[in-house]
Amino acid sequence: MSHSYTFDYPSGSAMQPEVIRFFQDFYQLSDTPDGDDLYPTRFTEDATFILASRVSRGRAEILETRKGMWATVSARRHTVHKVFPFGKDSNEFMLHGVVNYTFKTGGQGTADWAGKAVLEEQDGVWRFKFYQVYLDTGSQK
Repeated sequence: MSHSYTFDYPSGSAMQPEVIRFFQDFYQLSDTPDGDDLYPTRFTEDATFILASRVSRGRAEILETRKGMWATVSARRHTVHKVFPFGKDSNEFMLHGVVNYTFKTGGQGTADWAGKAVLEEQDGVWRFKFYQVYLDTGSQK
């Protein structure tokens, strides 16, 4: 069965289709083990990415964080439940969902997560300027 990266968002929020597609594509890329080269390009050059307690600034550090995300995981699948824009045509969002893991050791895990995202459009392409993910890293073990 194929997995959908669609999500709910408030009616009347007028989320731009390009922003919806950005989030859908990003989480699909997040679930792709060989996506290391593309992953940092979803962030601005000077972006800040905070994953639990790890802070990464700039694409080089974001790439290292991305590689670390796959160090013990052989597969992952994000389900985004809802995305909440701050207001009409806002570039700031809160979102939440769940991620399922398969570990290289053979076990499985699930973690609820929430995030805060600030997007920036550069030459017609949306990227994260700031992205913080809140999750219980203890549930990944």
